[in-house]
This record gives sequence, structure tokens and C-alpha cells, in this order.
Amino acid sequence: MADHSDSSNSWLLLQRVWALFGLALFGATYKLWFPESTFPHVPLLRPFAASIFQTDGVHYLTLGAIVLALVWLLAKPNATVWCLMFISLTCSLLVNQHRLQPWAFHLLLGAMVFMACSREQGTKLLRILTISIYVFSAAGKFDYQFMYTVGQQFLQAATSLIGMDSTQWDAGLTAKATLIFPAFELLVGVLLCNSKTRRVGIPAAIILHTSIMLILSPLGLNHKPGVVIWNGLFVILIPLLFRENQKPARMSTDRSDRSVRSQIVAILVLSTSVLPITEPLGKYDHWLAWGLYSPRTSRVIVNIPQYNVRVIDELEPYMIPQFGDTPFRTFDMRRWSLDELNVPIYPQDRFQLAVARHIAHKYQLGDGIEIHLLGIADRFTGQRSSQVLRGVQEIDMYCRQYFFSATPTYLNR
Repeated sequence: MADHSDSSNSWLLLQRVWALFGLALFGATYKLWFPESTFPHVPLLRPFAASIFQTDGVHYLTLGAIVLALVWLLAKPNATVWCLMFISLTCSLLVNQHRLQPWAFHLLLGAMVFMACSREQGTKLLRILTISIYVFSAAGKFDYQFMYTVGQQFLQAATSLIGMDSTQWDAGLTAKATLIFPAFELLVGVLLCNSKTRRVGIPAAIILHTSIMLILSPLGLNHKPGVVIWNGLFVILIPLLFRENQKPARMSTDRSDRSVRSQIVAILVLSTSVLPITEPLGKYDHWLAWGLYSPRTSRVIVNIPQYNVRVIDELEPYMIPQFGDTPFRTFDMRRWSLDELNVPIYPQDRFQLAVARHIAHKYQLGDGIEIHLLGIADRFTGQRSSQVLRGVQEIDMYCRQYFFSATPTYLNR
């Protein structure tokens, strides 16, 4: 009876912790959830571009419901309130796919589990989901692009924290040394798979996330606070979820495990734990596949004629200086997202093309705008496929091929 009580208390504590960090993450990224931003909204599905879904009231209503639910859950975890949280967050993501930040998707999946599953079934599902995050996040970094770009930044920040300077090392050595990060991440995922190795896996996970927090903090790369907070969640989540005295019962007799709702949730969570395997084929979004700090993702480059830039003062802060005698200047939408919304841009060519489309129409760039569509980088060579779109009409035509929306709400006003 004592073990059952301890497990139930841990399950309630896990929900409170998730709600607390959810509130912290919404606070750190509040600009993303407010409607007033100049950064374009791009709905996930085309019908949600309609003005009825894009009013300020809808944005504030969903955000208010989310915050209210999280505050309630801090005091008293409740399946009904988690359901409210799930519905509100789903609506908010549908009206703007930029909000599909990895932590928001993680929170959405957690809400599904807490609203529908018993402690035993929920623990199993969350363990599988967590291991999936480690495995696929690591897989995205065993990559040429990571070794020579983001991985180098991580390595320099990590070595500087211990008084070393990796920039003085041999280039071949530093490239190989960057693979320590995904290797350790993968090791954590493997250790958490088995009850016999979890005693090592739990402290290893805590070391991993603490290290990432230091690397991304102002002491290291000084990244936005959202990712640091999300790693903080894992520091507390892993011991609560994987410690041995909370292992699920051998055979659950809880009827809720056999309910239609719990079975649907189980299928959805298990699917999201497996679907990332299709991401390299371009069939699944990079962030939903836990492509975290993986620079191999698809993207777009937006080039604006030099003569146009001079008359668009709003874009000037995000224009990269002209290179050589090229007639274009490149617009840095990634910096625009970081400055305007305090979050990284959604790393998907579909979404970034929609942002470029917004710029092209709003500033009437006509045939002058040039878009370079870059595919997923080859894991071994770093090479990408490339396609050039010129002019607003060609961009609009190309956007029709996507199943999910590549239409900014600006075009529906």
C-alpha cells in the first residue's frame, strides 16, 4: 500500500512539475502567443487562415485558457483540466504553426497522457516518448552539418567553461569531438530503456541536461531562455518518471486503460515516438521528429533586390550586408524571429516559404524577390538540393503543393 501511495504521489508531482515548467515556458515565449507581432502567422491547416480564427480574441482566449489550466493543475492535477489544456493548446497551434516549438509539442503529448491514462499506462507511454526524444535527437546530430557548424559552437562553449580552447585543436579532431554530444545523448536513451541500467541512466540524463543548460546559458552561447527552461524540465522529469520505486504494476486492472480514449492516446503517443524515422524522407516535420539543434533541416534563403531594400525601412535591421557585386541582399528571417518573438524560427521549408510569401506580398516585391529552397542536407557530405523561385507568382504556385498550409494570414485579409 505504501508503494502504491508513493507512486500515486509521484504521478501527481510529475503533473505539477510539467504544469510549472509549462507556465515558465509560456512566460519566456509570451510574444509568440500574442497576436500583435509583426511576424506573420501561418496556420497549420488552410481553413484556419480564415479571419474568424485569426481574430485577437481567439488568440487571447486560447492563451488565457492554457494559462488558467496550468495554474489550476499546479494546485490540483485533474484529467478534465488537462483535457481543457489539450484542446486550448491544439487550437492555438492550429492557428499558427510557428507555435509548434518542441517543448509545446512535448507539453501537448503530456497533456494527452494525463487526461486519458492511468498512472501505470501513462508512465509506460511517457517513458517510451522520452526515450524516443533522446534517440531521435541524437540521430539528427550524427551529421556532417552538425560536426562543422552547431557542433563546433557547442564544443567551443563547453571547453571554454572548463578553461580550454577547442579553436586551437586540429580541425579533424574538433569535428570528431563534436560527436561526443549526440553519442552521450544516445547513451542516455539506451540506459533508460532497461530497468537494470536506469540507476546509471538517470544521473547521466541529469548531467546531460545540466551541461546543455550551461552551454546555452549566458555563460556559454547565450541562447533564448525557452530551451534552457525545457532542459530544466528534464532534470526533474527523468527521476520522477524512471526511478525504480515507480515502475508500473505487472498487470494493470484499471478499466481506464481499456477505454477508447486511452487506447487512442496510446496509439497517438506511440505513433509520435516512431514517426520521426520518416523525417529524413521529408515526410515529417524536423522539430516534431525531435531534430533539436540539427542544422541539416530544410530551409529557404530570401534574396531581395538592392533597389527594393532601400525603400523598405522595416526590413533593414534584418538585411545581411551585400556580398560582392551581387544585385541582392539576403533577408535573415531567423534573426527576425529571435528578435520579434524570442524563439527560433520553425525549421521547415514550408513555413519559411510562407514567411517569404508574406514579405513578397506585403512589400509588393513582384518579380524582384528570389527564393532559394534548400532541401535536407546529406548526412555524410552536407550537400543539399537547391531550387530557385523567382517572383511572387512562382512562389504562390509552388506553395500549393504542400498538404499543410504555406499561406500566411496576411493573404486572407
